[in-house]
Amino acid sequence: MAGTTKIIKQFGYRKIVVADSVTAADDENRGDILVCGSHCGANVGQIAVAGKIGAMIGNDAGMGRNNAGISGFALCDTNGIPVAAVASMTAMIGSGVSTYEEGIVSAVNVKAAKLGVAEGMTARHAADRFLESFTEKES
Repeated sequence: MAGTTKIIKQFGYRKIVVADSVTAADDENRGDILVCGSHCGANVGQIAVAGKIGAMIGNDAGMGRNNAGISGFALCDTNGIPVAAVASMTAMIGSGVSTYEEGIVSAVNVKAAKLGVAEGMTARHAADRFLESFTEKES
């Protein structure tokens, strides 16, 4: 079992969903903003792309060697998914609630930056910005 998800906010059919792991997202979360406790490494990027996540906020896992903790950013950019990571010192790895409530963004991919998400922003604010940007496009 991959865990459970909790809907924090919804606008139209888009939702901000919190989960401890990216693997908790399912077909019902396609297009949603997923805030999770997972790192943003290459395999997590693959899962986000395969699951057709709309946007994601995860943990930078301390970045690691060659920025391994955010190595999924490029694949997500290529597939049009905006992604942000929070600093591992601001949110507990493996806790979506901690990411959402306590996380401070430490890195963003190109797609996220174009939507106005930036380093230093709270994860909560970043998630709201992703949701707003999707609803602006759909109006």
